[in-house]
Amino acid sequence: MKILTLFVLILAFSLPIQAQDYLKRNDFTAGSDITLGLEDENIKSELSDNDITIVKDKHKDAYVHPTLENISRLYWKKNALELTNDAAIDNFLLINECDIYEKFYNDDFEWIRVRKAARDLIKEGRDNFAHKFKVVVPIDLGRYDELRKGFPLINKTAFNGLRRVEIGGNSYREDICGNDGVIENYPRNLILILNKPFTFDFIELDEHVAQALIVRHKYQEIERPRELQNKDFNRLAYARMRITFSEYQGATKGRDSFPLGVMFGKLDGIDIFEDPLEARLLASFDYR
Repeated sequence: MKILTLFVLILAFSLPIQAQDYLKRNDFTAGSDITLGLEDENIKSELSDNDITIVKDKHKDAYVHPTLENISRLYWKKNALELTNDAAIDNFLLINECDIYEKFYNDDFEWIRVRKAARDLIKEGRDNFAHKFKVVVPIDLGRYDELRKGFPLINKTAFNGLRRVEIGGNSYREDICGNDGVIENYPRNLILILNKPFTFDFIELDEHVAQALIVRHKYQEIERPRELQNKDFNRLAYARMRITFSEYQGATKGRDSFPLGVMFGKLDGIDIFEDPLEARLLASFDYR
């Protein structure tokens, strides 16, 4: 059997650094994806060329969502795990190749060959695993400020002195190949430690773009994701945070006592969209 052909997305020293046991102030929790009330494809089909802004999304497809699959590959990319760790190899397959895991794990001798194939592919491919991630979070825009030419962020959606960002949104109640708890070596979510404090509380926006946004919110019913149905956001928009992870720093525990992987990284920029599907781009801000 050619095991290598079965792997498409298979995605190396454990650092001794101990992270802080619990999170501190100035933390921000963000989910991995926004859940729409309608199917994504249905929403996309309703977007005509006239609905999509002419601002070009130059970062489209350059960043990945923080799914557990992508996070598991990031651990290998940033040397969080050793190739000699059989459990890490096995659980990587559990996360990324459930069909293969369920079919071969209980066949001891066949699993040896599966594990070797996975180990070889991780070794050869980990340099190409993604380390640029994106997180889309809802924001609420206040009234347009003509002097500053933009919208303030209101209803506690502004980022003030941010140093730590909890990202992932992967629930420990979610079943992963028959496992709905902690998966050894693979915390489902991450804590990003930013290289410097970050504040973002105002969006500079061209007046014509702002007028179009105000008119759409005034005369069109805006589709809200399920988790925002009860939020009192009058002018809902979405901020896509673009993140580059640089270094793994160990593991810690969140407020729910579940493990969190700790990563250093930087915020590359923030893009503002009208919709959670990242179709109507309003403005883009890059940081150095």
